[in-house]
Amino acid sequence: MKTLLLSVAAVLLFTACWGGQWVHSPGRVEDIDARTAEISQLLDSLKAVSDQNEILLRAIQAQAGMRGGDQTQNLLELADQLERMLSLRDSSGSTGTPAGVQTAYEEAFRQYQQGGYSVAADGFLEVAMGSPDADVADDALYYLALCHQSLGETHRAVEELAAVYYKYPSSEKAAPALARAAAIYSANSAAAEMHRLETLILESYPNSEEARLIAGRRSGQ
Repeated sequence: MKTLLLSVAAVLLFTACWGGQWVHSPGRVEDIDARTAEISQLLDSLKAVSDQNEILLRAIQAQAGMRGGDQTQNLLELADQLERMLSLRDSSGSTGTPAGVQTAYEEAFRQYQQGGYSVAADGFLEVAMGSPDADVADDALYYLALCHQSLGETHRAVEELAAVYYKYPSSEKAAPALARAAAIYSANSAAAEMHRLETLILESYPNSEEARLIAGRRSGQ
């Protein structure tokens, strides 16, 4: 995916440069090598921040869609924008939770505790989908599932609980998410699916409280 995005980005950047402006301004051709070197350096730096590719690509697409005017200046402005985005990302680090995201999560959790499941679900969805690398993203996805379960949307709840495991297998919420999904299957007479998820818990999280309870129940059967 990263390679594809970078390839598309390169195509868009070169497309922006190779518009009619180059054809009608032969004197600028001598700048191609310099512009190409700048683009290569820019793309090299992009490889180190794959989690920002979608945002960067949207910026590239927006800028590359411009026609007319000074295309060289457009490219330089685009490079400056991308460099600023990379600098902001590097200064903030690859982990942690931005203040705005933390506030959104806490407000959603407050709504959840008060029984406002629809409002809470919107907040948790914003955090889980908008900031998947934040420290609270796994918790947001987990509680999003619980909101949908409380609203009677069990199919969505199971999908989101499974997503906690697949997206954040090291999360403290992974085993509880699988256990809750298994319980939903059990409540809906889907014994085979329940057994499959419980076995996954035993194999993947043998030291968890959920695994202990499952092992105890199975040994007593």
